[in-house]
Amino acid sequence: MYKYTFNYAKNKDQKCMEIETAIVVWTMLLGDRFPIVHEFVTFLQEKKPAKVINRDQWQSFLDFVSTDLSNYDESSACKRMMAKRERERERIILI
Repeated sequence: MYKYTFNYAKNKDQKCMEIETAIVVWTMLLGDRFPIVHEFVTFLQEKKPAKVINRDQWQSFLDFVSTDLSNYDESSACKRMMAKRERERERIILI
């Protein structure tokens, strides 16, 4: 069901889903089953790293971490990319 929700939740004329829509759908579909979703939603709302979610991001979401974070990898490409973006934002704010 999760895999197919992307097409139904996004605007039909767009290829991506608005982040606000994704947050609502993630919370409804996964919030009770995967407590980490609430932390991820908080991150998205506070840091605002993206305005939209594309299909690949949507479909890959469940693969990133298990509910107990047992497959979390500090050195993963995603972690490094997020850290790099955060440093770039901080540098821009300082300028």
